[in-house]
Amino acid sequence: MALDTIIVAIAVLYLLIVIGIGIWGTQQTESTADFLISGKRFAGWAIAFSAFASIMSGFGFIGGPGLFYAGGYAFLWIAIVAPLAFPISWFVLGKKMRLLAEVRDILTIPDAVHARYDSDTVRVLTAISVLLGVISYLAVQLKAMGFVLGEILGTSQLVAVLIATAVIAVYTIGGGMIAGVMTDALQGGVMVVGSILVFFLAFNYGGGFTQMSQDIAVNDPTFAGAFGSFPVMLTLCWYFLFTVGNSGQPHMAHKLYMVRDVNLLKWGAPIAALSYFAASLMMLGIGISVRAGVETGALSALSNPDNAAPFFLTEFVPPVLAGIVFAAALGAIMSTSDAFINIGAANLARDIPIGLGFEYSSDSQELWGHRIGSAVIIVGSLLLAYFAEILVGLLGVVGWALFASALVPLLGIGLNWDGATKEGAIASAAVALVSNLGLAIGQQFFGITLPNSVVIGAFTLVLASVVLIGVSFVTDTHARDAITQDIRKVVSV
Repeated sequence: MALDTIIVAIAVLYLLIVIGIGIWGTQQTESTADFLISGKRFAGWAIAFSAFASIMSGFGFIGGPGLFYAGGYAFLWIAIVAPLAFPISWFVLGKKMRLLAEVRDILTIPDAVHARYDSDTVRVLTAISVLLGVISYLAVQLKAMGFVLGEILGTSQLVAVLIATAVIAVYTIGGGMIAGVMTDALQGGVMVVGSILVFFLAFNYGGGFTQMSQDIAVNDPTFAGAFGSFPVMLTLCWYFLFTVGNSGQPHMAHKLYMVRDVNLLKWGAPIAALSYFAASLMMLGIGISVRAGVETGALSALSNPDNAAPFFLTEFVPPVLAGIVFAAALGAIMSTSDAFINIGAANLARDIPIGLGFEYSSDSQELWGHRIGSAVIIVGSLLLAYFAEILVGLLGVVGWALFASALVPLLGIGLNWDGATKEGAIASAAVALVSNLGLAIGQQFFGITLPNSVVIGAFTLVLASVVLIGVSFVTDTHARDAITQDIRKVVSV
């Protein structure tokens, strides 16, 4: 059965606004540069909101409250501490990524890798890693959209995800990153406002954190501890992977190309970090308050932790605010989805073909290639989400880790150290790809896990970084001399 009419009306209005932005963005998109990096036309605040919104995703708005509900305060190591990732990313990559787009024809992340190492092999390996991560994340986001919109409209998840996918297709296939950044800015604002308001409602419902912690600790004191019910090593790995690994997320790093003036980047980190922190408050408030209600017997236990947010919003939040927050949840999911669609399309239409020697005859032909690539990514991920669930689950395990272990060494280290060599980059990219897929397959089908609750992604990020540094030292005969003058200036900034 559908939710309150007010909630439905707000969600539908929101989707219509997004479609309108998509139509406007299509009219503004005249070249491949417009499609992929928005023609470098946006202010720092818009890029910051866009980066925050795409990182938050459905994982934050739906999965975040569920993880607080299931594990207690352990998720603080991601939700509240992870905003540190944005200053780290801006410091390590911000100015360098934007300057790369000034000195070279840089439109994608593999473009940047190729410019730094002058290697088509590294470009292709990077594009494959990013493409696998994109497909897995997008498939999961599409399923999350079906879950949220199905709750709002009272339809099956299949019907809901088809509706949501159609809306995304309108503005990503036509408007590319111009429409994407504009919708992200809107979605980011809605997320922040809605999250803060819901946090105070949840805080009031539970009687404050002291009371909620006491209620939770009655039956299991570990839930109220700093690491919750999860192993200490697991939560520390989360912290490492989400703070350091954020610099390797292409849907964040790609946004750095788009700022109008490199001097505006200084405002991006605090805006993105504070926005993420504000949105995280809702995860904390809902997850802990619902958990406390269950422990005291005031609420029945949830059949699925991911139901924590929809349950609280429908039962304890006024319809208007609930509608805004449901729209924010859709926005979080759509922000990540549109970024992945554009990045995946670039992998298919630009990075892999160019790496293999194919050249377009005109910019117009390439633009159409990217639009067709967007459609292929959407359809492929939709089919994957509903007909190959084992593969989606497998790739979902390695998504963030593939991004982090492939790109943090190549860009995070490589753009700050002129001693990184082409051979080191090839070895690092190959190790990141093979180790993530190999360990994920071992875990999924053979029950193989790393000792002491070490997270696969944290391990592969360290491994790929060590390989880059080690192989670079061994092969460092003329690495610094091989860097062209324009790239050397970027690295030395």
